[in-house]
Amino acid sequence: MKIDRTRFRLTTEQYFPAEHKKDLIVLHFTAGTTASGAHATWVTPVNGRQQRVATAYVVDLDGTVYEFFPPEAWAYHLGMKTGNPGWVQDKRSIGIEIVNPGPLKAVGEQLNWYPKNFGVKWCGKEETAKYVAAKYRGFDYYAAFPEVQQAAVRELVAGLADRFAIPKVLPAEKQRTAFDPGFFQQFQGIASHQNLRADKFDIGPAWDWAALEARLERP
Repeated sequence: MKIDRTRFRLTTEQYFPAEHKKDLIVLHFTAGTTASGAHATWVTPVNGRQQRVATAYVVDLDGTVYEFFPPEAWAYHLGMKTGNPGWVQDKRSIGIEIVNPGPLKAVGEQLNWYPKNFGVKWCGKEETAKYVAAKYRGFDYYAAFPEVQQAAVRELVAGLADRFAIPKVLPAEKQRTAFDPGFFQQFQGIASHQNLRADKFDIGPAWDWAALEARLERP
């Protein structure tokens, strides 16, 4: 598949170039609406220091895949407070951010995303292709992932699994939305941020796990 490795490339001060064996892919959403927004956040120093918080890939709404740093390297992308000695979970995993605003709140007949205390419109309730109505971790609505974007993610995941010999395994259906640190700190395959953090919403209920599973079952 086509991957843009130049537009949003990070410097070695913005990730850790040391290579590590990979056995896990973790899906995230950006809680934003552009790949450039994620880039701006990750390259901006805090108190004069680069934070080295990033994922190897970001997939934009139109399906464009950007590689921010080599996937055999690593950066802080999980933010786990426990169960991550020596950042082992970050080191063994490849993070993929998917551009998506995430949870939405209803304000009258429109759905807003989080800026300004959920004061920015994402869509109207009549625009049913742009959201999924599903209760998850305190929210009733989540922004939808366009099919072109999901298809790109599926191909990226399949390619990375082949390249790094990562098991093409998904959690059991009942575990896909669960926070279960005892299980996921040992799991090898494809998971999401919500499996490793109780306070995270990504990848959320709008993600099509069945379509990803079907792609991974193909040669």
